[in-house]
Amino acid sequence: MALTSVSSSMGRLSVDGFGVFDDMNGVPGFEGNQGGFFSGFNEFATMNAFASIFIGAIFLIIAGVIVFVIISGIRSGMSNNAAALLTLHSTVVAKRTEVSGGSGDSSAMTRYYVTFEFDNGERTELIVGGNHYGMMVENDRGMLTYQGTRFKHFERDVQPQMGVSKGQFYT
Repeated sequence: MALTSVSSSMGRLSVDGFGVFDDMNGVPGFEGNQGGFFSGFNEFATMNAFASIFIGAIFLIIAGVIVFVIISGIRSGMSNNAAALLTLHSTVVAKRTEVSGGSGDSSAMTRYYVTFEFDNGERTELIVGGNHYGMMVENDRGMLTYQGTRFKHFERDVQPQMGVSKGQFYT
């Protein structure tokens, strides 16, 4: 790479092979960030400050969501614990499932919901375990035990099966 050097009354300037001056400190208007239009402006410091603020904001949002979920879970649990344990006669009127996840390599999670109708016509939907969900059929009647929004137990009424008499099937 050829280095060209020029001497002047202001000092010695050298230019590398790309036409860029190596030392511009002695030239008026080229004192780095001390003069000119961009004086006092450092774009890297500005981007660094923006990145710090952006990352801090994202951190605060995530922390806020986590705190909200924890507080709402504690509140729901306390509400269920404070509710009376009720055992009422009811009918299973609907069943449904909700599947989430399961894309790619992640596992799926299934929630099981059962809607019960009480003798007074009021209905409630509760999350039940998969083993209870499989044992219930729509129009089953029985005694539902629950506390707040927490399912405890459902004991089906024992009814004689249609078409069965004395252990033998009707034909």
